[in-house]
Amino acid sequence: MSIQAQHIDKTEADSASGAHSTVTVLDVARQRGIDSPFAARLADKRAEGGWLELSTPLPAGVDAADLVIYTRKDDESLSLLRHDCAHVLARAVKTLFPEAKIAFGPATENGFYYDFERDHAFTPDDLPRIEAHMRDIIAKDEKFERRIVTRDEAVTLFRGLGEELKAEHIETIPTNEEISLYSQGEWVDLCRGPHGPSAGTIGEGFKLLAVAGARWKDSNRPLQRIYGTCWRSRAELDSYLERVAEAERRDHRALAKQMGLFHTQEEAAGAIFWHEDGLALYRECEQYMRRQNKRFGYAEVKTPLVYDRSLWERSGHWQKFRANMFTLRHEDDDKELALKPMNCPGHVQIFNHRLRSYRELPLRLAEFGHVHRDEASGALMGLMRVRAFTQDDSHVFCTEAQLIEETRAMCDFMARTYRDFGFEALQVKFADRPEQRAGSDEIWTRAEHQLREATRLAGLDFVENPGEGAFYGPKLEFILRDALGRDWQC
Repeated sequence: MSIQAQHIDKTEADSASGAHSTVTVLDVARQRGIDSPFAARLADKRAEGGWLELSTPLPAGVDAADLVIYTRKDDESLSLLRHDCAHVLARAVKTLFPEAKIAFGPATENGFYYDFERDHAFTPDDLPRIEAHMRDIIAKDEKFERRIVTRDEAVTLFRGLGEELKAEHIETIPTNEEISLYSQGEWVDLCRGPHGPSAGTIGEGFKLLAVAGARWKDSNRPLQRIYGTCWRSRAELDSYLERVAEAERRDHRALAKQMGLFHTQEEAAGAIFWHEDGLALYRECEQYMRRQNKRFGYAEVKTPLVYDRSLWERSGHWQKFRANMFTLRHEDDDKELALKPMNCPGHVQIFNHRLRSYRELPLRLAEFGHVHRDEASGALMGLMRVRAFTQDDSHVFCTEAQLIEETRAMCDFMARTYRDFGFEALQVKFADRPEQRAGSDEIWTRAEHQLREATRLAGLDFVENPGEGAFYGPKLEFILRDALGRDWQC
């Protein structure tokens, strides 16, 4: 639960609305008689991410009544606990492995991770030792203390600490921006925040889970990632670990091995070796989709696997998606080529191959297109995250007047298909324009309006997912929930 403001002393309220307020979130919590406050949000989320720490003075123009204060027991506090845990993890690793360089470590849906650069690989055997040291740090209960420095001061600090990754990142920040740092005792890290009051509030409900590979930003510079989970209590942690154990018992990779369906191996990481029985199931799904395509008026096509760089530059994928593409060079004519990561440009080439009459529209094309995407090795997982897969893909070429009806029909197509596979409950997210995008704002506004209208006509409820559209247009994200209650975006 959260506790909303009811009353605060007038003197403090007047001060809170001034430009130089000395009233902090903790002062407001004490006025309300809240035991063990953890953090707070502004009701209209004007602060960064909406969060304010206990030591934060109320921003100018903000009344204390605008504060919603959370205790550690509230679900909303979990993301801060997990963020705290990531910082403690980094501190523990640096103490035990001083040669490791720190990158970044955010909270995740069920826990946290932190990325490191280190010549020697972490192993699962390292995790108990790191976790034990994390518990020692938490037992000291040192406060998370925030301070603001200039960009140049931050660069100098982290270069002096030998943290080249941090310094390199800070140098990409404009010189006039302030940099926030967080300290626990002698440990300091770059972070926007917020954090909980102290490391001790993390408690006992955390555990390190795994090590994996990662990359530094969009480069091929290898990093190592340590994953963990964090909950408010040991009981919540145990419940989560039991769900994880049940998921492992249902793991499709283990079932595939038992049933002889498919396997993967390092020599073709991220690709699938289909065995006879697995391929029979695969073909059944494919034939089902062919029948659905025919039912909804889609013509099946097939496009090339490899294209010249010039085509990807015309489509915009080279500029926006290059880091996820596999490239190769043709030695005879010295041309740079790329394996297709999606089928869009190929379908456009089919449409553009000859002049089209408006009477041909809408033209619906579908393809079982084999695509490749350069996913990080640590992200690969059976059939769920791969580098090579068949994308059951379609594109509809239509007039703008046909757009809403075609989109409505496509939503119906997908909902029917998912129901046939046993997914009755669908969650739909509406992802609108991202910061990096093609096209004018006017076109984006029209496209977003039409997509919303089509979704309404299809009878689909949706939630907003701001800024997560593709660079070429807004999108609907269909989220399916599996037997263990996990959500998957399809």
